[in-house]
Amino acid sequence: MSQAPRIVRAAPRGAIRRPAEGAPGIPVFALIRWYTGDEEFVPATAVAWTTEAVEVLWEAPELGMRSDWLPADHVSRHDPRRGENAPVMPQVPPRKRPGPRARW
Repeated sequence: MSQAPRIVRAAPRGAIRRPAEGAPGIPVFALIRWYTGDEEFVPATAVAWTTEAVEVLWEAPELGMRSDWLPADHVSRHDPRRGENAPVMPQVPPRKRPGPRARW
């Protein structure tokens, strides 16, 4: 029997969304809260989500790759160690014209 890490998890409620068929998951950073009280941010991949929870693939120490549902506020697309504005993926280039888009 495999050993499961003792972490804080969430149960998904509502409609579960996933990336488009064949699309990879979204690179994120997940806050893992161990039952010992320790916390750590780990790189992960979001493979499904609801408004309250995110299913992430992450590598647990000595256990290999795992898939767990975590509270949505424990998952970020930004590296918390580099600051709020440091994106995981490149930003979309800004629009050429400033201001709101024309509505037709």
